[in-house]
Amino acid sequence: MTRRYGFSKVPPQSAVGGAGQGRMGSIYSGARQFVRHSVDVSGLYGSTVSDAKAEAYPLIYYGGLSGNIAATPDRSSSSTIREGSRVNHVQVQLQITQADPTKPNNCYIGFIQTSFSDAQLNAANMTKNFNDLIAVDPTTGESDGIMLANNGAKDMTIKDYMEEPSQRHWIRGLAKNQYTLYSGRPAILDAVLPTPSKCKRAQFGMGWWLVIMNDSSDLQGEDEGDATDINVSLKTFFKEIQDITPTVD
Repeated sequence: MTRRYGFSKVPPQSAVGGAGQGRMGSIYSGARQFVRHSVDVSGLYGSTVSDAKAEAYPLIYYGGLSGNIAATPDRSSSSTIREGSRVNHVQVQLQITQADPTKPNNCYIGFIQTSFSDAQLNAANMTKNFNDLIAVDPTTGESDGIMLANNGAKDMTIKDYMEEPSQRHWIRGLAKNQYTLYSGRPAILDAVLPTPSKCKRAQFGMGWWLVIMNDSSDLQGEDEGDATDINVSLKTFFKEIQDITPTVD
């Protein structure tokens, strides 16, 4: 039997599906057509998290563009949205499995949300607050406030996280959302998540990421970093409401 895990304070789909600019399945908002995003996030940014590592996967972020093209202006396969666009909800389909089903894994799940000056910090503070899980796009610099979609896996354990108050503030939920994977049973989340208020409108420094950490060495009786990997499958779906008729990148 497949075991399903839920996040604390995540509302059921029925509670949020009709809020805002139409339901998740709607096509228009008044005279405006949506840009509908369907993103294979783990396919783009990696599907494996090693022991004593964490990675931030983008749900939505301000990248300056919507990722659509002239042939299909109402569709995108990217998590980036254009300045001024709004996203009310993101549907998340997440599965986490063991690379080796004979060895149990501990995985932790949290969220990062930034806007305006939150992410536009000096290098020392980006490390202190976010463990470098997120970063400003180096090709645009701080002047444009465009974030990187993904900054790769970083060294991190639950001990590191609990000992750093600033990371506990900026990376929310890792201490609450702990799941033990064993005997091939996956952790599954399939829900429509309301966008945090600071991330509803695309603007300077805005981003919302799902953080996944693998800290399995104690559980497996191994040295830190030597336990088995976890595999991640993450797909997201959301509608981007632009200020104007969908702009083509």
